[in-house]
Amino acid sequence: MLLEYFMAMLVIMGLTTTFDKHTSTSITRRMQHFALATELSNLIPEEYDPHFDNSTERDIIAALGTTARMHCRVRNLGDRAVSWIRQRDLHILTIGIMTYTNDQRFLARHIDNSDEWVLKVVSVQPRDAGIYECQVSTEPKISLAYKLMVVTSKAQILANRELFIQSGSDINLTCIAPQAPGPYTHMLWYKDTELMSDSTRGGIRVISEQQMKTSNLVISRVLHTDSGNYTCSADNSNSDSVFVHIIKSEQHAAMQHELGVRLELPSLWLLLGLLTLLHVAQRHRHHHHQPHHQLLLLHALA
Repeated sequence: MLLEYFMAMLVIMGLTTTFDKHTSTSITRRMQHFALATELSNLIPEEYDPHFDNSTERDIIAALGTTARMHCRVRNLGDRAVSWIRQRDLHILTIGIMTYTNDQRFLARHIDNSDEWVLKVVSVQPRDAGIYECQVSTEPKISLAYKLMVVTSKAQILANRELFIQSGSDINLTCIAPQAPGPYTHMLWYKDTELMSDSTRGGIRVISEQQMKTSNLVISRVLHTDSGNYTCSADNSNSDSVFVHIIKSEQHAAMQHELGVRLELPSLWLLLGLLTLLHVAQRHRHHHHQPHHQLLLLHALA
């Protein structure tokens, strides 16, 4: 096609002559112009052909149950198609934005007029680990391999699942992700669906140690509006959440009293049982010998 294009250009520029089979000069010129067109076509840089942008990440790590995304960028795609193929069984998963597998966890994503074609794997499982190819329908076909690794990692907030914090005091939460892959782990905090930062309300401090894979969230002088679901999110890990209730001082005191009463009840029941046994023993004293009474009491206490 490029050769025909340059031949047409040479005709327009008046560099070719009408073919005359009786004129050797005309044949010679024709051959010369053909050679020139061929040489010019060879000067077209390869970057005008479809090719991959190799700047994308091709080693993908995803935690079990999360969503994995593989980004393939193809420059100068033209009218060619991009496909995603699973290498272990050569199964064509997607062509363009169409999915060709019964496994609905595999999805193709593409924004019009962009160079990026994304394979999305929802709720990754161990069996999803392996090599995937982004393939372009050129002749011959070109492809780029991506490696998906599935790991079992979960962030953990070191606290009860439900916390009761007195209004005016501080929230102090610590999150760890010891099994997160890689030497460094980026960790974020969310309240409900909102990213926690000092700009949200002031008095918020997040201290993260990426190498130690820990993060500490401190919120000063909490208000009733600080009640909610707090989530710790770590790279390549499942997140963890706790629910925080902000209560007034009176409520706090009442809850502490109720908790104390609950703790005292078993002791009261035990004391009442012992008194009942002693009363029964006293009644038996008038009808039985003393040694038998002692054995009965010891047996009941045991």
